Formats: sequence, structure tokens, C-alpha cells
Amino acid sequence: MAQVTPTTVAYKKVGELTLYIDVHPPTTESDGPVPAVVYFHGGGMTAGDRASWFPPWIHKRMAAAGIALISADYRLLSPCTGHDVLEDIVDLFAFIARTKLLGTVQIDSTRLVAAGNSAGGLCAFLAAIHANPKPRAILSMYGLGGEMFSPHTLLPKTKPFFQGFELLDPADFSEFAYPANASLAQVAQSKPTYFGPDSATPGMPSNPRMQLARVWLQVGTYLDYWTGQHEPSISGVLRKILPVEGEDTATTDARLADTLPASEHALFPQLFVTPKWPPVLHIHGSADTAVPIQSSQALHARLLDAKVESTLRIAEGMEHVFDLKPGVEEKFGALFDEAAEFIRGALIEA
Repeated sequence: MAQVTPTTVAYKKVGELTLYIDVHPPTTESDGPVPAVVYFHGGGMTAGDRASWFPPWIHKRMAAAGIALISADYRLLSPCTGHDVLEDIVDLFAFIARTKLLGTVQIDSTRLVAAGNSAGGLCAFLAAIHANPKPRAILSMYGLGGEMFSPHTLLPKTKPFFQGFELLDPADFSEFAYPANASLAQVAQSKPTYFGPDSATPGMPSNPRMQLARVWLQVGTYLDYWTGQHEPSISGVLRKILPVEGEDTATTDARLADTLPASEHALFPQLFVTPKWPPVLHIHGSADTAVPIQSSQALHARLLDAKVESTLRIAEGMEHVFDLKPGVEEKFGALFDEAAEFIRGALIEA
């Protein structure tokens, strides 16, 4: 497939900070506006940018299907919160709707799909709930946010839990911690970088932002930074009312809604599951330790209960970001084809 250079477009400005999208046009010609996938990158909500962890498999398939791919920056946690991320998502969809031409591509804003990997999956879920125009379908690759009221999110860890790596020292990330983070500038780009072969930790992240989500999960305060609720710690409050084994999701969600301040509800997809959701395809590795598969399983079950079209595909034995590993096409090409057909069905064949 011939590579087409993406066009970078500014979609929003917040003070001195400009947020961008990359518009990847399809390789097929069109006489009119084309449908698009709006793709949100992973990185724990704390790192990355529109080019980070970008999946070649979806790019290749969308380009050949006549579908544009729009990859987006959004503001990153610390000092920003989920409220800033949500605002960026809503503003991005509004920008696409009112902009006639993105680079060289006319986008049909009535035919959009929201997709994302890891933290980007949570962005896609929020788009399903809050964006206008509403996406026609959602693709979640091991998406965060399907079940945020969980021991994985809220309980402090005392032994390695994340891909077998040793626990981190929270003191090493104090500049990003509350309340010191108030002095940080807002950012929407923080490229992934790694230590070289001569380092004591070759291949490990050298950009400290890449470790923030992990350290907050380790100490059980991730939701403090997601919501901005530190005093009192919303994680500490929710930790006291974690669901008991065997509890039905309706009871769990009702208790979460009653305990969580109303101002924070919009950030929790599980509290906004209604029959109005578009169809969702979840793809998740069964051995994922960064975002346990229970996250996708829980949201999938809630969507089915609400009579929403939801499909869960499990990649057996696979860890986080399995679709970005070498040789993945040979093993999971059929699964990626299914995902591409799911998107085509929503955008072209509907």
C-alpha cells in the first residue's frame, strides 16, 4: 500500500497550548466527503501524543477501505484532569463537524467512528456518551474505563502487578504529584522515550510521564488525578465501599453514583450506559496486567444488559498493547480484519 503523508491540523487552543490532529487520508479516490475513524492514543492519560502507539494494522485497513484516520492529541493528566480530556474530545468532534476541509480531505462528519487503545479506549467511550456528532460505532483496544470502581484501580499494591516489573518509588515522581503539580504547565504531547542498551534499565521508559499511571495505580490514587478530587482523596472514599464478591453491577453502579460527587459522573462511562450507545467492539488480551480484561468484560456486560450491540473478542494469553508487537499480523490478522469490517459496516454499509 502506498503511504500517504498525513496532514497536521490545529483543532483547539488553550492559552498558549495548541492541540493538533493528524489526518491520514485514504489511498482510494473519492468524489465527495469520506468517513473517518477518530483515533485516540494510549499512555495512561499521562503520556503520548497523536503519533504514539499508532497501530499500523488499522491504518492500513482504513486507508484501503476509503476511510480517513484522524489521530488526536488531548491534554494529559497532571496538572490536567479528566474534565480537560473530556472537553478536548467534545471540542474535537465539534471542530470536525464545522470544518469543511481537513488538510486535503473532506470529512463526512455524519459518518465517524471513535476508536482508541488503552487510555484512548476511555476517550472513545466518552465520545460515545458526550460527543456531537455522535460516533456510529466504538472500537476499544484493551480500553481503560470499562470498570473504574475496582481493586486494580483503588487498592495500593505491595508486590509487582504491572507486567512483572518491580514497584516504583513514588518519590521519584513527586513533581507530578498533588499539590506540587499545580505549578506544571498543561501539556498535550509527551513523546515516549526509552533508555538505551548501555543503561542499567535498557528498554525501560526514560520519560517519567510514561510511569505516572503505573505509580498512581500502585498507590491506589489514579482516580484522584483523573477527577482532580484530592481533598479528600476520592480514591480513599471509594476504597471504603468497593463492591463485594458476587454483587450485581446495578447495585455496584448505584453505590458508586451515590458516593461519587455528581460533578464527576460524566468521567465514568459505566454510569452512562443506556440503549443510546452505538455498537461497540472490545478487543482485549486475557493476560493484560495494565488494564485487566475485567474492564472490557464489565462494560460489555453492562452494554448487553442495556440492549446495546456489543462484541468482546479475547486474545488468549496476550498482554497489553499486543497488537503493536512484531509478527502480530500473522497471528491476529483475522481479528484485525473483523475489526476493520466492523468499522466498514458502521461507516460504509450502514
